[in-house]
Amino acid sequence: MIIGIDVDGVLVDMELYQIKYGTRYFQKKYNKEIVNPKGYDIQDIFDCTVQEREEFWTKYIWKYCLKEPMTLGAAETVNKLRKQGHKIYIVTGRAHTTEKGIVGMIFRWMLKSWLKKNHFKYDKIFFCAERDSSTDKFDVCIREKVDVLVDDKPENLLALKNKIQVICYPAAWNEDRKELNEYRINKFEEISGKIQRD
Repeated sequence: MIIGIDVDGVLVDMELYQIKYGTRYFQKKYNKEIVNPKGYDIQDIFDCTVQEREEFWTKYIWKYCLKEPMTLGAAETVNKLRKQGHKIYIVTGRAHTTEKGIVGMIFRWMLKSWLKKNHFKYDKIFFCAERDSSTDKFDVCIREKVDVLVDDKPENLLALKNKIQVICYPAAWNEDRKELNEYRINKFEEISGKIQRD
């Protein structure tokens, strides 16, 4: 099978990172508290402006991209799946990776370096637009004949659930979405069993 795997929110805990660094940053700089702990983006979590969001990520994006640890069990699980003959495709809407020029090159390099550093082996990588990534991810999955997509964003999963098998990786922003319960797992290692069972 071809298994598509998202990065932010699946291979790396974006939720924890944004809360951890955002809480201190927005309290100190703007006297802002968490408004929506289940928000997907820093802008939703702290009800900040686009400019304030950009300032936060300008300061914290490098640590996030290069040093944040990979989800526990992710590399081991994926490497076992590859040994069983499955192909692993990274399908990500990571910021700046679709840009042309030096910025896009740097962000693509950072992601590939981070995957290598964490011993995460994959067969192909597809960079999708950060905004409205569900359209790009849908197109990639259909065009590349992906059999299973592991993702955390409800819109990505719901767009594809009638076309391919989807697996919902747990996150604050999808836990209240009851329509995703049948696709939900609790930890990365459960992907193997979900694929074999469905």
